[in-house]
Amino acid sequence: MEKYNITAENLYNWDEKGFLLGLARALKRIMTRHALKQGKIMGAAQDGCREFLSLLACICADGSKLPPALIYQGEHADLLDTWVADFNEGDEAFFAATSNGWSCDSLGLQWLQKVFHPYTKEKAGNRRRLLIVDGHSSYVNLQFIEWADQHRILLMILPPHSTHRLQPLDVGLFQPLATAYSNQISNLMSMGQGYVSMNKALFWPMFKES
Repeated sequence: MEKYNITAENLYNWDEKGFLLGLARALKRIMTRHALKQGKIMGAAQDGCREFLSLLACICADGSKLPPALIYQGEHADLLDTWVADFNEGDEAFFAATSNGWSCDSLGLQWLQKVFHPYTKEKAGNRRRLLIVDGHSSYVNLQFIEWADQHRILLMILPPHSTHRLQPLDVGLFQPLATAYSNQISNLMSMGQGYVSMNKALFWPMFKES
């Protein structure tokens, strides 16, 4: 078996994280003035938006990162300009849309070809890169594996049901990111006094801040 010496600058971890747009840590409290004085809460509710989108994130063991890829949920898998109206000069991210907001085989391959390879090949030179992934079908299919092999990209596939322990993104990044995003939603609910609801057009600036 051929052995490879993979150094930190060529060791990457890639994973997908889902977001419910309106899911916040804080709740809207619904009560009468009399109940408020007596401390009796009649009900509680989250923001009404339950649309879904996902993040494709990739980090390197040397501390660097690749631009995020965000997949919006669109009825006809079309990305609307209004969803990224606050994407400003100097911002760096990739956007796509699918009917369910999750990645798929074609987007997984596009990410490998148009994001991972261009952003990492110069640093790698003629050395191989190691990409740690889970067993999701968008990452592990024959076309994906063959393209990676042709471009000197090694794949390390984590065992099923182990990513919460073994995958660096799951262990060290996604949880604080989710907390920071939930705090952004809570602040929106508080500042809007219940009249402002989360939507796709607000996601990018809140995600960027998180």
